[in-house]
Amino acid sequence: MDRPKPTAIFVVNFDKVRIDPRNKEVDLDSLMGGRIPPLNEEDMKKQEGDYIYRYRYNGGGASQVWLGSGRFVVIDLSAGPCTYGKIETEEGSVNSRTLPRLQNVLFPRSGSVNEQSAHDIFVGRLGAVIATTVEHVLAPDVRYETVDMTTRLLVPIIILQNHNRYNIMVKGHNYSIDVEAIESEVKKMVHQGQEVVIVGGSHGLHRHEKLAIAVSKAMRGHSLQETKKDGRFHVHTKTYLDGAILKEEMERSADVLAAGLLDVSDPTLSSKFYLRQTWMDDTDGSDSILKHKPIWTTYGSRRQKDKRRKSEKKKQGDLYRTYGTRVVPVFVLSLADVDDHLMMEDESLVWTSNDVVIVLQHQTDKIPLSYVSELERRHAIPSQVQRHILAGLASVVGGLSAPYEKASHVHERPVVNWLLAAGCHPFGPFSNTSQISQLLCDIALRNSVYARVDSALHRIRDTSEAVQVFAAEHLKTPLGEPVKGKKNKSSTELWLEKFYKKKTNLPEPFPHELVERLEKYLDSLEEQLVELSSLLYDHRLQDANLNSSEILQSSMFTQQYVDHVLTSEREKMKCCSIEYKLPTHYSQNYIYAGILLAGFFVYFAVIFFASPAR
Repeated sequence: MDRPKPTAIFVVNFDKVRIDPRNKEVDLDSLMGGRIPPLNEEDMKKQEGDYIYRYRYNGGGASQVWLGSGRFVVIDLSAGPCTYGKIETEEGSVNSRTLPRLQNVLFPRSGSVNEQSAHDIFVGRLGAVIATTVEHVLAPDVRYETVDMTTRLLVPIIILQNHNRYNIMVKGHNYSIDVEAIESEVKKMVHQGQEVVIVGGSHGLHRHEKLAIAVSKAMRGHSLQETKKDGRFHVHTKTYLDGAILKEEMERSADVLAAGLLDVSDPTLSSKFYLRQTWMDDTDGSDSILKHKPIWTTYGSRRQKDKRRKSEKKKQGDLYRTYGTRVVPVFVLSLADVDDHLMMEDESLVWTSNDVVIVLQHQTDKIPLSYVSELERRHAIPSQVQRHILAGLASVVGGLSAPYEKASHVHERPVVNWLLAAGCHPFGPFSNTSQISQLLCDIALRNSVYARVDSALHRIRDTSEAVQVFAAEHLKTPLGEPVKGKKNKSSTELWLEKFYKKKTNLPEPFPHELVERLEKYLDSLEEQLVELSSLLYDHRLQDANLNSSEILQSSMFTQQYVDHVLTSEREKMKCCSIEYKLPTHYSQNYIYAGILLAGFFVYFAVIFFASPAR
């Protein structure tokens, strides 16, 4: 049942003296049900406990803030402090001053700030941390906006390998792919009623020469400067695989395995099968698809056949969604005899676009990254690609962005904040889990609702713009003077209001029925949007999904109806029309004979009337 589900941010500050594992005097079991004695001033001064503890979610990077597997985020002010981020880069780095410490409020430094100022600074910094958490986790950016109303999601995992040493589809190894686990996680990011099918297979690159050429063309290199232990800069060339170039070359290739899947994975293709309309008075038990009629045909039949309209009544039809499949291919490049430090751009092993996922895999043990957690450098394990496949599918299917990324219109690029880089998600160098938090799954479901509503609003704006352009082009007074009305309204709005409120038996330059239907549609749309906002507020995502589908369908029908009406009325408003006929060919002999007879007639007429006797 679709019930309201709360989302929480837990801000905790534990008593480090009482939870100290070295303190054997404290009976922790007695604190569970008994009354906890208050702390005296001496105990409060020892709250740091002379030790530090940190969180590592499934062996990932050390952190004080982490995303749980449920619908919650934990911010522990007593943990740490932690330091992690990218080497030699200040953007997004986490240090000892990132999170506030309660110790600074209880015992502020002498001479620096007073007690009230310390409290205000603590509250302000804590509020900034909570705001960052909301922006990056609770209400993040949409990575890819895709209107998906299909009833099936097909994810083919294609392994392209240049060797026969091992196969990552075979179970029981550290490098193996668990297809069932991937399918289970993907199902959490789609709405009820949408089927998820994941298939996999291995193919040799030597049998697909076009794809082997594409992989070779996508190899790139760039110069990298790093500081070694001697304190000097060392320049070396690093090879990487460019995902954008690889996708482009695969699309251009004549290989059906790559180009064919990329052609059918275009998200715009899945928006052309949505709806068909069945008219009950036209069906006789045959296939309903053959009886499909667009909604705007009802307008043409009423406008052109008024007499028949009075005698006939159409029965109510039904609308339904046809069966369609969205294809999201996953290409895993399992390569051997390559550079040991080969990765994709931005020191990643996965690259995504709005319709494809590309993952790199080879048998190097560890690749050192330019990221550090405390005093340890983070490493990538290119032989294990389960987490990277799931990260790519989360971005393409669910539109999820990494919790540490945020789009910046000022910088015109994504900016990073590594505060929330650890936890139950497969993104980034500080994560080490192949699962997706329930909180992120809810965001994926919400992103699909946002995409449908945004598409519907764009259709409504285009429809309104088309009506206004038609009114500005054709609706004019006989002498050219402006239409009278309120000064705060444009001439287009005044014309629409005039033809909406007044009815006449004379030919209407603007159909009254169109304005009336648009008025009713916009009123119902407003009610649906208000209902949708309340459903999203209560986290009733399944009901919100149905509501957004209805909004999108009605906007599609309205746009078709308005376009057809305006096209028909634009033809009627023309002052003249052009008719095309084939010219009639006559024999030249008949033409010359007619000219000769006309000449004789004129000659005799002149002689006759010019006679003196006359």
